[in-house]
Amino acid sequence: MNDQSPKKLAVITINHLHQKMIKKAVESLVALNDEIPFQAYIINNLPDKTSENWLTKTFPEIRVIENAKPRGFAANINAIIQKNPDYDYYLLLNPDVICLPGLLKKLLEVMETQPQIGAAGPELLNMDGTVQPSRRRFATFPVLIMRALHIDALFKNIPAVDRYLMKDTAFEGNTDVDWITGAVMLLRKKTLEAVGLFDERFYMYFEDEDLCCRLWREGWRVCYVTEAQAYHAHIAEGRKKLFSKANFHHIASAYKMMLKYGGKIAGCYEK
Repeated sequence: MNDQSPKKLAVITINHLHQKMIKKAVESLVALNDEIPFQAYIINNLPDKTSENWLTKTFPEIRVIENAKPRGFAANINAIIQKNPDYDYYLLLNPDVICLPGLLKKLLEVMETQPQIGAAGPELLNMDGTVQPSRRRFATFPVLIMRALHIDALFKNIPAVDRYLMKDTAFEGNTDVDWITGAVMLLRKKTLEAVGLFDERFYMYFEDEDLCCRLWREGWRVCYVTEAQAYHAHIAEGRKKLFSKANFHHIASAYKMMLKYGGKIAGCYEK
């Protein structure tokens, strides 16, 4: 890193009764404490005494927040950042993620050596070791419709969707990409001060793509770091259950995204 002063890092996880997964996620995260010190915040978005009791007993250094009522992803993350503004970096970590050694160190090294990077994400792996398409191009209007209505789940290898998922790209080292998913996303505090926090109009889904779009519009970069890795179980209820509440939020957020960018998300670099 180019600065010898220690960097303050906060790790934020939102728990939705993911009791088994949250244990694995936390244990893998705490194992990284020797490589980079951090303060972890876990938000129980639904009442979860089982997880709260386990966390309090096993890892008392972790700060557990119990929401009185559920809040959206963006609102939860923003609340932690607003109430704890003294960190240099904020790492978003889904409860279905298992951190691998070097994750924090490698992500922070990239951010510290390249100050124009506003957000960075690791290579995410399925539980069988295959690579997830967690780095993507900005969605075109047709892709947005196909994804929202699950058309791409019925018909495989649609060229427009494959391009959106960057299946045509070979990644090695650090690569600038349009956007990275919020499953594991490292954010620079100075960047958030410049472009703003997550847009809370997105209750769930698209808040990560929207933020990355705003980063690029304001001259910041988004980087995909293949040397940093994590397993991601990828619950993705909104993508897997057509008639779920999560899928309703997915469709609603897609509609809001279209409105916000006038149906031209792929061209959102242009102000």
